[in-house]
Amino acid sequence: MTRAPRGVSLARCMRDRLPRPKRRGADLLPTAMLAIVATLVGCTLMIESSPTAAVPTPTSLVPTDPSPSSISLATFASPLASLDGDVFTGVADVRPDGWSLIDIYFELSGFPDTTWEVYGPDGAAVPPIEGADRLVLYETIPADDPYLRSRVESSRQQGGRPIAVEVLGKPAEVWLNGSTGELVLGWTLPGKSEVLVANTANVTVQQLVDSAEGVHDCCG
Repeated sequence: MTRAPRGVSLARCMRDRLPRPKRRGADLLPTAMLAIVATLVGCTLMIESSPTAAVPTPTSLVPTDPSPSSISLATFASPLASLDGDVFTGVADVRPDGWSLIDIYFELSGFPDTTWEVYGPDGAAVPPIEGADRLVLYETIPADDPYLRSRVESSRQQGGRPIAVEVLGKPAEVWLNGSTGELVLGWTLPGKSEVLVANTANVTVQQLVDSAEGVHDCCG
């Protein structure tokens, strides 16, 4: 499992920095255009001034549950926290080798403040959103835990069991569904609640924790 390069493309930075509209319609056009212009200038300056990321040295992981294969983990600094009260969309940089962002969605049904990003092998498409060959990052902004509680309850009803872990030095639980291989982990960052969902076909419990600790704010 490796951390993706920290370089941010202009398109990605634009997507993550632009505010999500609460309503739609022609009356939003002037405001939206101003926001787009301002964000474009800011992202361009940021990308032009960003140093080239060094190639990390991978280290091996020791899995804590049955491992599908050996996956390497790059060594990087701690994840970036949101600054000055601003909360930005997160990026799951630590993921299995050869995996990248497949798609991003907004306004999860029943959880309007929750967005989610789907990662998988390069060239993969959705559906499926979850399961083998998928790593999904769910984020709720502002921080709230109903979505995590719904996933924990769903896992519990299907025979899932909690595994005690630590994320960024704080106690957390990974819920493991032994019949499906589903892994669910929830934790909090400044201003937002995070949930990572993976599968034991590709990711171990420890690797899921490593992924959680590697989530950082894009363009923060």
